[in-house]
Amino acid sequence: MRYSMVVSDWDDTLVPLGETIPERTKAALDRIRADGVVMAIASGRGSEGLRVQLRRNAIDLDGLYLLGFNGALAIQAWDDEVLFSHQLSNDLAARAARVCMEAGAAVMTHSGSRVFTDQPDHFAVRFEADSNEYERVHVSDFESLDFVPAKLLIGGENELLTPLSRRLQEEFADEAEVMLSAGFLMEFTAKNVNKGNALRGLCEAIGVPVGEVVAFGDNFNDVSMMEVAGYSVAVADGVPELLQIVDRVTAPSRESGVADVLDELFPA
Repeated sequence: MRYSMVVSDWDDTLVPLGETIPERTKAALDRIRADGVVMAIASGRGSEGLRVQLRRNAIDLDGLYLLGFNGALAIQAWDDEVLFSHQLSNDLAARAARVCMEAGAAVMTHSGSRVFTDQPDHFAVRFEADSNEYERVHVSDFESLDFVPAKLLIGGENELLTPLSRRLQEEFADEAEVMLSAGFLMEFTAKNVNKGNALRGLCEAIGVPVGEVVAFGDNFNDVSMMEVAGYSVAVADGVPELLQIVDRVTAPSRESGVADVLDELFPA
């Protein structure tokens, strides 16, 4: 099978969380892109946060597509042109934020290089702000935002988020998508927003058959993307639910597992 596009999650797939991309993984990405393979990054991070990560890791923006906010926003990284976006309504964001705040979770939403939150000093908020170079802005509620949010990011211990995710899924089943994206983070996006649908939309926009896409991931929010791509690969330390459905399991991000597969599928 000939593959013409690679889409990958960022954290703990290409790059160990909080670290830099392994040299062998970066070399493999640079090589296949130079050979004309289309590349996209699909992440829960927003486009501004992804830009910070790409700059830190010296990733060339030319020809690179970004599926940010778990698929709510698709842009061309080199010129910021928006291909499509699917935002929350302010009313929906406010209602969901109220449920999370009452449960004790930290609620965040993004606008440019700022993250608005009810708990600026919460460990999950500090992580989000520091890793993406966001300014933390305190808000007492989410009912008077002067922008339309792409998503809510909810932070807390796993023991809090797991039952809270089930509650949100039940209460907002017809309005939103709820997905754990890390042990201490949960995504809340508009209905039908996920990486799988974003991949479909991107492929349609740029004229690449989804069957020619190789996808890499590690977490719950990557499942839909794996179900869409022509060939799916999970890193070995990914969640069991993902490992069970992919075509292949490769080594963890720290061991350049993505590079192992790219070198095989796209030989020099």
